[in-house]
Amino acid sequence: MKRIVLLSLVLSIIYPAFSQEWKTVVIDSVVSVKVPYLKAVQKDKTYDLATETGFGKVFVFKTADDAKITPDIERDKHLMKYYKQYIGIISKSSKGKILDVKDGLIGQLKIKDFTLETDTGTGVLYRSFRILHANNYTYTFEFLYEGVQKEYALPERDQFFKSISVNEALEKKDQYTSEALNTANGNGNNKIWMIAGGVVLLLLVLYFIFRSRKVSRT
Repeated sequence: MKRIVLLSLVLSIIYPAFSQEWKTVVIDSVVSVKVPYLKAVQKDKTYDLATETGFGKVFVFKTADDAKITPDIERDKHLMKYYKQYIGIISKSSKGKILDVKDGLIGQLKIKDFTLETDTGTGVLYRSFRILHANNYTYTFEFLYEGVQKEYALPERDQFFKSISVNEALEKKDQYTSEALNTANGNGNNKIWMIAGGVVLLLLVLYFIFRSRKVSRT
């Protein structure tokens, strides 16, 4: 009898993760990703996506470069500096702890992964990021999960990040800003503050919306 009760408990925990069908979502001609049930908002120069998995929440943001304030990215070292500044601003905006900073590749394109750990007062909240600058856009992918669900959320996070794909025709040079942006840009740090600060604020709002819905259902 005890074995039956234990099996039922285990199945009740893992079932939500396996009961969802992940489908490919085409962000644009450059990027696509697989996610479960979708809630997305498409705008002229941006793309916001928010959805839930069994043990976490998925967010995707796409922000266009601005000729007046986007930093000049002419080489890989400028791209790495842009990513580093982005991470620093995320950390300062949220007063969290940055963990597991890693460089990576999707095809020929360089990406940056990191996780933000935040103590909410009622528990630890993790936000794992993957950022990609390509084709004059910044793409931010995030998987948010609570510390108490870390064991079950990490496989979903890895599934989400591994599903991100880019157009095979893109090359390293496609990560640099265009000549028009290079000649017209101003203070690039302002652009990064706008993107990162907006992402943090929106994520907090969406998290509490999702959380309130979860509480109301229980």
